[in-house]
Amino acid sequence: MISSKLVVTLMTAISGYTGYAIPGDLPNIETLPHTVLEQLVCGRPCQVYGFTFPDGQIVIDEALAVGADPVATSILVHELTHFLQMKSIAHPGPITCRIWNDREREAFDVQTRWLRDTSVNVHVFSVEMARLNLAGKHPMCTDHSGVALQQSWTKG
Repeated sequence: MISSKLVVTLMTAISGYTGYAIPGDLPNIETLPHTVLEQLVCGRPCQVYGFTFPDGQIVIDEALAVGADPVATSILVHELTHFLQMKSIAHPGPITCRIWNDREREAFDVQTRWLRDTSVNVHVFSVEMARLNLAGKHPMCTDHSGVALQQSWTKG
């Protein structure tokens, strides 16, 4: 179980990076076995460790040591960034590829910044970034026509 104190602390940091207001209600965060997470998010085996649904619910791999391991915690930071992105819009409209890509870029940027700022030194940060292995793992929407997306986004 992920503590509400940790969630508030992380959302405060994210708000500092992004300027997003922290809503009155915390997100519903559910930890799931990896195979269940894969099926729920991708419908098949995939490299998913966390996901934020359009309603703001966050699911995260129960094998991650969130709160104890900075790399695992940074995955929650990424998902909480998506939660705050969604809550910052009063009347959300359709999600276009551009909006989705911009949100992903921001979430990866916040995740990296948080990891850098919480690392004890540059060497530790470098090791943590290597463990995170973000190279080539930025799932991007490729429909650049600006057409609204009709399906849920998956990371896989």
